[in-house]
Amino acid sequence: MINRVLQHISVVILLLFVHTLVMAAPITARLDRNSAVVGETVTLILKTSDTDQSLDTDLGVLQTDFDVLNRRTETQMSFVNGRQTASVQLVVTLEPRHAGNLLIPALKFPGASSPPLRLKVSAAPALAPGEPEPVFIELLLEPESGPYYVHSQLGLIVRIFYQSNLTEAAINPPAPTQASVRLLDEVPYQAERSGNRYRVLERRYAIFPERSGTLTIPPMQLSGRLIERPSDRLWQPTVRGRRLKVESDPLNLEIRPRPVEFTGDYWLPARRITLSQQISDSGKLHVGEPVTRTVIMDAVGLEENMLEEPRWPEVPNVRIYPDQPQGISRDDGEWVLGHKEFRYAVVPEQPGSLVLPEIRLDWWDTVSQKQQTATLPAHTLEVLPSELNLTPGVLPPAVSPVSTIDSAVLNGGVVVSGDAVLWKSTTGVFFILWLLTLYALYRRGQTTVLSENGNEPDLLAEKDLLKHFRRTCQNGDATNARRQLSQWVRHYAPLNMRGSMGDFALLSDDRDLHQAIKELDVTGFSGGDSGPWDGEVLWASFKRWQDNIASSKKTSLAEQPNLYAEAP
Repeated sequence: MINRVLQHISVVILLLFVHTLVMAAPITARLDRNSAVVGETVTLILKTSDTDQSLDTDLGVLQTDFDVLNRRTETQMSFVNGRQTASVQLVVTLEPRHAGNLLIPALKFPGASSPPLRLKVSAAPALAPGEPEPVFIELLLEPESGPYYVHSQLGLIVRIFYQSNLTEAAINPPAPTQASVRLLDEVPYQAERSGNRYRVLERRYAIFPERSGTLTIPPMQLSGRLIERPSDRLWQPTVRGRRLKVESDPLNLEIRPRPVEFTGDYWLPARRITLSQQISDSGKLHVGEPVTRTVIMDAVGLEENMLEEPRWPEVPNVRIYPDQPQGISRDDGEWVLGHKEFRYAVVPEQPGSLVLPEIRLDWWDTVSQKQQTATLPAHTLEVLPSELNLTPGVLPPAVSPVSTIDSAVLNGGVVVSGDAVLWKSTTGVFFILWLLTLYALYRRGQTTVLSENGNEPDLLAEKDLLKHFRRTCQNGDATNARRQLSQWVRHYAPLNMRGSMGDFALLSDDRDLHQAIKELDVTGFSGGDSGPWDGEVLWASFKRWQDNIASSKKTSLAEQPNLYAEAP
């Protein structure tokens, strides 16, 4: 009895499964066309009217003969005679990899499969003799024949010529080794070559060689699709066009080094360099008050980061505090335009005429192939005495004439007035105080530096002074670091380098230390208004300079002959 019931249940399940297969909507497959050319795309459309049917499938079986470029799922709804119908379709974009009669096999879906399809693929058509290229690349250099110098701009013009509609076009930018590249402009227009009309996309690049020698610009590759309209049918929107790849010829250029006849401090190859200035002259400049001189440098064919700071000649009785340079690079579509501004706070230390000196900058003219000099004229300002030394309304006391002596002391026949006695007494007191000060300095040491709070002076030896200087740099205290370094320079620097902190920076022959001291000088002078100061840079540069000096001394001693060595 139980066996008969189980048999009936099995039959019912089998009938339900067969009914489901019969009622399941089939999956149809079609191509948008039955033939194509290598490089063209075709569209495979898989469709079912069962909205519950999943169209997820593995397309890896197609990758032997096709590249799968895109896939998307679409749902369509429609009403016919009051009845609603729906369908789901999978749209796959394929590109044949080779010519031949290619098979699109049956694709497996959950509970269903699609029928196989065939596609006839022909080879790409070859150009007939004399037929113009549909797409090609043209390169042009500026200047066309050179010469080209290291660090100087050379222009590269890339022109893409095409006749038909070019879509999905992409071209790699020039990528020479040991050179930097900057895109300047992109212009579309039309042109004619060999009697054929072309559309043109022109791009201009600036290339800055970083080394002399042979510079190779590799071939530039263009990839895209040509949409060509067949003569016997209208253009089909589903046809993405035939893929093509073209490339330019490589370019080899000889880059010259800095000419031996160039005598400038910095190598500045450009088409033009000019200097101008702005001076914040209020008309009443006093001793101790800063005046700002802004030196403006403009160059054609150089970026702003390539422009070097011009050198100032020596200016006596003046303190100069440089600010952080500011610059920008632009272009006019053909050449890079570098702009840089150097600001200096100039503080006069005595009244009279303050001459902001003439500044000269040597550069190399890449047009005329010779050295040129840009000149900034000198500017003279009148400096008045410091207002801090004059109190309005208070006049110096008048000297009493000899005839109005109130009291006098006869001493050896010499008449001495009361004012003279007071003057001598005051002088004697100050002389005694000076002697006491010298004695105190002798007892406490020979060197004084400011303590870290900047108020109470501590007298330290060189080793302790450098410890304080290092700690001050680590704490970012620019004001005290400036004072401590100035004192070390005055007392402990090598004899030929003692003096001002600026003189020490110039004589150190260390570019990093020189720049770090300049930044400290500006920050310490401004009282911290210039923003946070990184003292670690200064200490690292100073310590490296000390180590180099110590190493050179050891080397010098080792190279000297030992006059006291015993003869063998």
